Amino acid sequence: MPDETSESDDDLRSEVRDLRSKLNEFEAQVDERTLHRDEIESDLKRYVRKRARRGKARGWGPYLVLLYGTAMTIGAFYYLRGGWAILAMIVLWLSTLGLYVFMIVVGLGLNLLGIPGRLRDRISSFRS
Repeated sequence: MPDETSESDDDLRSEVRDLRSKLNEFEAQVDERTLHRDEIESDLKRYVRKRARRGKARGWGPYLVLLYGTAMTIGAFYYLRGGWAILAMIVLWLSTLGLYVFMIVVGLGLNLLGIPGRLRDRISSFRS
């Protein structure tokens, strides 16, 4: 009987050693595939800045301007008749267009403010 327990103990120890070695190999594989935040932080920042500056309408601003113009035009035709309605529509169209152009100019200004950040990103990516 003592021989059987010592053999089973040896078998268990050997199996535990095998499992530990497999676990260590698995941990090494996971560590190899894991990306650490410090290594990719600048890449992520650059990616986010690039995606945010796609030239598309950002936020609700342009849509609100168009909604304002549409609502005012409908209101002008509802409350005014004849030539006054057409004149009001032209004035509203020009004011809406002016507001939209103003928003584009503000967007371009903000874009120009972002140039130093993009230059810094390119220089840092060039150095690394």
